Amino acid sequence: MGIYRFLLSIFVAISHAGVLINSLNPGVIAVISFLLISGYVMTALISKNYLDIKKIVWFYLDRILRIYPQYLFNIIAVLIIYSIFGLNSPFLSKPTEIGLLQNLLIIPMGFYMTPWVGDKFMIIPPAWSLGLEGCFYILIPFLLIYKLQKVFFLLSYIIFLMAYLGIINTDYFGYRLIFGTIFIFLCGSFLHKNNNITTNQPVKYTLIFSCLLLAATFLFPRLILPYNREVLIGLILGIIIIPLLIKIKKTYLDELLGNLSYGLFLSHYLVVFEFEKLGIHWNLKCILIMLLFSTFLSAIGFFCFESPLIAWRKKIRNKHN
Repeated sequence: MGIYRFLLSIFVAISHAGVLINSLNPGVIAVISFLLISGYVMTALISKNYLDIKKIVWFYLDRILRIYPQYLFNIIAVLIIYSIFGLNSPFLSKPTEIGLLQNLLIIPMGFYMTPWVGDKFMIIPPAWSLGLEGCFYILIPFLLIYKLQKVFFLLSYIIFLMAYLGIINTDYFGYRLIFGTIFIFLCGSFLHKNNNITTNQPVKYTLIFSCLLLAATFLFPRLILPYNREVLIGLILGIIIIPLLIKIKKTYLDELLGNLSYGLFLSHYLVVFEFEKLGIHWNLKCILIMLLFSTFLSAIGFFCFESPLIAWRKKIRNKHN
């Protein structure tokens, strides 16, 4: 799924350059597919290496070694560029010690829109979704070990439906917060257990209901609430595409682009901020240049900071397998 993940990162990047597809935000659609992939991959990882309550701490260490090298590299890069040249970012305008701590911990970023997080200082704004992923990482070992996936799936789907109908904040509870999105992660988890959609009951019915809910937004315009359509489209496409990609043999290009996808997701905002500070207007040429710069930064982050730690992660898995 490396090429697919790289394409998803591109969709996120161009969305922050203001690109819309038929008035829809491609970045939101891409994030939903990322959540499905995360659910699939984390279930595979835990089932193979960490399916024991005593091994959970090692799973968390595995995730820290995966997330932090490139994340810290990008934080340092943003702060250096900001201090020397400045950046066109309202998120960096009021730096505080509490804000810096929240950024370093990552998980509080997933709640940036709530009163629980008192500081809106964000060094890498897309990192809010890393905070969301972090919440899932905390929960998923327990859900798998104690077989609670279906319970949490149902509760989350109820919250999502309330957000879809506008009973609670649609953007927050239908897209950004773990309460209304963990069912999306768990769809990916269910796909790991059975990637045949026709026989996988939770995934099959999620796909059917998502199609019905999407159709309803065209019949009832009042349901066109923030990101309703994008979330449903991302869910539908992800459920259809991921089982197909699972069957494709991994290639060198697939692995390479998969390794660069995370860095591209993190680094593009720095380039976007700097381009906008320089007064560059977005057109196809500028977007392509932005993607090239972002991919270059991603390559530095992966080969210089993440790659040296891959052996440690493998050692941890082999030791506790």
